[in-house]
Amino acid sequence: MSKSILSFKLKEYREHNNLTQEDVAELLGVSDKSISKWELGNGYPSKKNMIKLSELLNVSLEVLVIEEQTADDKLKRSVKYGLVSYCIIFALTILIRGIKDTNRYHDILSRDLDEIIKIVLINFGQNIYIAIVPAVIIGLVCYFYIIPRQQVD
Repeated sequence: MSKSILSFKLKEYREHNNLTQEDVAELLGVSDKSISKWELGNGYPSKKNMIKLSELLNVSLEVLVIEEQTADDKLKRSVKYGLVSYCIIFALTILIRGIKDTNRYHDILSRDLDEIIKIVLINFGQNIYIAIVPAVIIGLVCYFYIIPRQQVD
């Protein structure tokens, strides 16, 4: 299991309150191994223990829970922006290239369905990679710049 924001925050708030893992474990009625496991990101406290931790560490329960969701939400939103931008850039690329090559396919509707599908698939395959780089850049900009600024505001 990878380290979560919750695991970092538990340790940070515990140390800020000058408590050892043993102190917290004793006050919660759990083993110090449980506290260590939570701080290493190898497990999560129960709902009951989350409430006790928020009271013990003088931190609202929302802060402990919402911070965990914020990291996931940031990644999901940036991926979503990247995918949406990819679709838009790809569609514009197909549209522009279609307008540019109007004479090439002026009689496309008079062709057989098999030929039309072949032309569409070939054009799709030739243009699918064009939008990847700009979409990745947009996703990264969203992840590192736009979304953090929205969270501050």
